Amino acid sequence: MHHALLEGFLQQSRARRFILDAVVISSAKFFLVLAFALTAVLLKTIDGRGFLASAGVGFAVIYGGGFSWFVIVAVFFALGVGFTLYKYGYKRELGAAQEKGGARNWPNILANGGAASAFAILSFSGPRLALSIMFLGAISTAAADTVATELGLLSKGKPRLIIDPRLTVQPGTSGGVTPLGLLGAGFASLVIGCMALFLGIGPADVVVVPVCVAGGVLGACFDSLLGAGVQRKGYCIVCMKPTEALKHCGEPTRVSSGVVFVENNVVNVLATAVGAVVALGLLLVLIPTA
Repeated sequence: MHHALLEGFLQQSRARRFILDAVVISSAKFFLVLAFALTAVLLKTIDGRGFLASAGVGFAVIYGGGFSWFVIVAVFFALGVGFTLYKYGYKRELGAAQEKGGARNWPNILANGGAASAFAILSFSGPRLALSIMFLGAISTAAADTVATELGLLSKGKPRLIIDPRLTVQPGTSGGVTPLGLLGAGFASLVIGCMALFLGIGPADVVVVPVCVAGGVLGACFDSLLGAGVQRKGYCIVCMKPTEALKHCGEPTRVSSGVVFVENNVVNVLATAVGAVVALGLLLVLIPTA
């Protein structure tokens, strides 16, 4: 009888400890995401309305995928901010710099992080390996596209239209690509792949690195193809320069060509989805049993 009582007490103690540990970990995740989003607002890397979008993406990723997945998102964010602010004054002179000092708004945050968030949420009950690779493919694409755009603006030569390389376009034109931009896309996705390998996300093999690079670069190229072919193209009515933004110099931009509702954020969502599919497809080719 005493043995049964002791065993019951121990079981109850283990249950309470398990619940306490779960509460502590859950709370730590909650406050980490809020602290990260608040810091981003204070540093003016996202605007006020971007706070909730950033927190939403962070919660989905950290509760769905865990701390390591959240670190990948943080690395992507740091890459984007760093390359956006690099030589920002020169980019502003070109008329192609991100507005508000490079601060991301809520549509941009959701467009770049929405697919990754969805894969993180699905990982609760879906095939973990496949969804982790799709998550990495989506983030690699977002990072590659952002860095390629920001570095491409610093190119000495004019960008060439991806669907017709014989044609040059003005810096900031949708669908324009440069060797420097492509190099930046490869670098950004390589960073994501190396971080994934270090954190143990995806297959426990170096294969995760080329998978991320392929997904990121091809996803970014698909972004440029959409940009050249169907994306809404406009120009600023104040400075008369081409821009992807719906507003420029404080005024709504005018549509010059493309599908009106296929603006940059729509293209980003589609591109990150394609990057995710490419990454998964390559993984299945390299590791058929994955």
